[in-house]
Amino acid sequence: MLVDWAWPTRAAAWIDAACWVVWLIASGHTPAPAERWAAAVPAWKRADERALGVFAAVQARLWAGITTGAAPWSRQVAEAAARWQEHRL
Repeated sequence: MLVDWAWPTRAAAWIDAACWVVWLIASGHTPAPAERWAAAVPAWKRADERALGVFAAVQARLWAGITTGAAPWSRQVAEAAARWQEHRL
């Protein structure tokens, strides 16, 4: 089971799975297999492809901003988010 509740908020049902994708990539998965894990969530299958691409881009920008002067692990997550954004493009 995967849960990512670092920033609890109301959002589309697929957002949790999308957040997992970044962490799975940071943990060594490539983007396609990470998305296959996310696809186990029914809401992911209903997500709009364009919305997923926009979310990936936002994650890449968010994590790039977080890494400024931050811990090394956050740079790894930022790199993962950038790889996912590239995959989605």
